[in-house]
Order: sequence, then structure tokens, then C-alpha cells
Amino acid sequence: MKQQKNAVILILVLAGLLVLYTGINIYQKHQSASNSSDTDYIVDLKSLTSISYTNSGKTLTFEKQNGTWYYSKNKDYPITQSYLTSMASQYQKIEAVRELNGADALKDYGLDSPSYTVKVKDSSGKEITYYIGNAAGDNYYMTYGDKSKIYTVSSDLTSNLSYSLDDLIETDTFPTLSTGNLNKVVVTKNGKSTTYTSKKENLDGIAGGLGVFTFGDCQNYSADEKDLTAYGLDQESRISVDVTYKDTTTKKKENLVLYIGKKDNSKKNYYVKLKGSDMVYLSDADVIKNILNP
Repeated sequence: MKQQKNAVILILVLAGLLVLYTGINIYQKHQSASNSSDTDYIVDLKSLTSISYTNSGKTLTFEKQNGTWYYSKNKDYPITQSYLTSMASQYQKIEAVRELNGADALKDYGLDSPSYTVKVKDSSGKEITYYIGNAAGDNYYMTYGDKSKIYTVSSDLTSNLSYSLDDLIETDTFPTLSTGNLNKVVVTKNGKSTTYTSKKENLDGIAGGLGVFTFGDCQNYSADEKDLTAYGLDQESRISVDVTYKDTTTKKKENLVLYIGKKDNSKKNYYVKLKGSDMVYLSDADVIKNILNP
């Protein structure tokens, strides 16, 4: 009799647990559906293949081909992919903070003369133009297409729109160098080479120059032979600085060759470039003098 009573109790407990589980499951599904309905997307596009934005009266257009973003006017420019990837993600799918019902005239929100205009095209060929106006607290007013609706959107949407073309171009980097990680430097000028090594104990001077060397403003993003001649960076005119060093991060032995050309018109800088790069920069004349005359 006692065993039958325990069995009945066990069955009742299991039934109660089943009812509780079913209730929780239904509640979770209801909450999920409720949350998803709260999301208000202005536009939900497929993968973007073109982005064009206007800021301060200048328009920049970028296109994506075979997974890579290019500057439309010059595909040779080395565009930093992360910026365009981020921008594409932002404008492919935009969530509104809220929609303005009974909105006033566009001019009341700065949308008659937008601060930013962004045109996008996705892989299906669909094109949309977004207009971003005045700030609204932590957000911005936005409309798109025929401008029949006005929204507030996150200010994050404008984070990449202040970039100029120079900001978006991926420039060369120069490693950290010092007597601690320099192995050998060979400077060749007019066919004559001078070698600096720790064994010769003559690295200190040139390490001081290389240790503070930096690339200044980029003068040409894709220099051809004619350009190089004008900069004094052609093979016959340039000075080469062949550097063997240990990378401070990877601890691996690395090599680079820095080419030094002639001075610019101000005489305050030299034209320089790295071997294997098409980009030409300016570099401070005093720093270059310390490299050439350690």
C-alpha cells in the first residue's frame, strides 16, 4: 500500500514538472517573439557592393570586387579594408531608435541640407540613399529614399563619415629600431657602400637616426618610373639603406630597404620610399642627415 502511495506521489510530481517546463517554454517563446517585434529596421539589404558618402561637399565612392574594397577613381590606392567593412555593416542594416510620427518639415531636422549623404548598392542591385541631419541628443535624425519618413538613429552611423581619402589609405609602417635589435645596416650611395655592424662597433650613430625615423605625408600613392625620377628615387639617383634587424614583437630576423631621394622644394624634407612599395613620402631632413652621416 505504501509503495502504491509513493508511486502516485512520484507521478504527480512528474506531471507538475512537465506542466512547469511547458509553461516556461511557452513564456520564453512569447518573450522572444515580443523582443523581435520591438526591433525596427529602416532597411535590411543584402551584402553591399558600393558605398558613396558626402561630407563637407566632397564625395568619396568605393566599390567591392572579389571581396576587396577599392576607391572608384583609382583602384591602385591601398584602401584600409576594415574601415569600409565596418561602414558596409552599418549601412546594410540600420535599426531606428524611433520613428517620428507627425514629423515637421525636413528643415526642422537639418534634412533639407543634410550633414551627410550616403548612397549604397547591394548585391541584388538595390540602391538606397540615406540622409543624416541634425543631432538629437545622442542620436541623429535620418531619412532615406523619398524622405517620406523621419527617424532617429544611433550616432555610431556617423563615426566613419568624417574620414578623408587620406585617412582611409593604408600606408606603410616602419619598425622600431635601436642598437638593441639592429644587426647590420648597409648604406649605398653613388655605387659606394658603407657597412655598420655591432662587430665594427659603429652602429650607435646610425641607430640614432633610424630609431627616430618616421614617414611623413604621403606624396604619391602609386608612383611610376617617371615619378620616381622626379623624386630622385630612380635606381641611378637614390641612396639605399639596407637594414637587417630583429623584430621586437616576433623576435624574428627581418630585412627592409629604405630608399632616399632628393629634398623637396622647402629643403626641409627628403623624398623616401620602401623597396617593394609604390608609395612615396616626405621625411624630416635632419633625421635623414643622421642616417647618412652618423
